[in-house]
Amino acid sequence: MKVVKKDDRREDFDKEKVRRAIERAAERADIDKDKAKEIAEKIARDIENKFRDRDEVRSADIRDSVLEALNRDERRIADSFRAYRKE
Repeated sequence: MKVVKKDDRREDFDKEKVRRAIERAAERADIDKDKAKEIAEKIARDIENKFRDRDEVRSADIRDSVLEALNRDERRIADSFRAYRKE
C-alpha cells in the first residue's frame, strides 16, 4: 500500500512510522513508556489492517484514524499528537 502525502508524493506504508509518532506523542504527554508502547503497537496494527485492501491511502486518513483510536484509548496522547501535528 502507498501513502499519498500532502504534496502528492507517494511512499510505502510503514506501520513503524505510525507507532513512533504515537510513542513520541505519549512521551510528550508524560505517559508511562510501557503503556505508550502497548497503545502504539495496537493502533499501528489496527491502521495497517483497516487500510489493507487499498492500493493507496492519504496520510490525512491515517492521521484521522490514529486520532480516532487515541481519543478512545488515551485522550492525553490524542491531545499531544494533535498539537504536534499542528507545529
